[in-house]
Amino acid sequence: MTDIPTTEAREGRLIEAVVSLAKSFREERDRLADRLAELEREIDALAVKLDQRQREFSEIRLPAAPPPGPSRTRS
Repeated sequence: MTDIPTTEAREGRLIEAVVSLAKSFREERDRLADRLAELEREIDALAVKLDQRQREFSEIRLPAAPPPGPSRTRS
C-alpha cells in the first residue's frame, strides 16, 4: 500500500484549515472592532477638549489698537 492520503482525508484537513482561518479572522475582527471603539472614544474626548479650548480662546478679547511703541525719552 502507498501512503497517499485519501480524498476524504484531504478534504477533512482542508475543512479544518478553513475553519481555523475563519476563527482567526473572527478573533482579529473582534480585536479590531474593540480597538476602533477605543479610538472613537479617544477622538470624542479630544473633540470635547478642542471645543472647550476654542470657547476659552473666543472669550479672550484682543486690544482694538496695537500697544504703543517704546518711549524714546530717557528716564
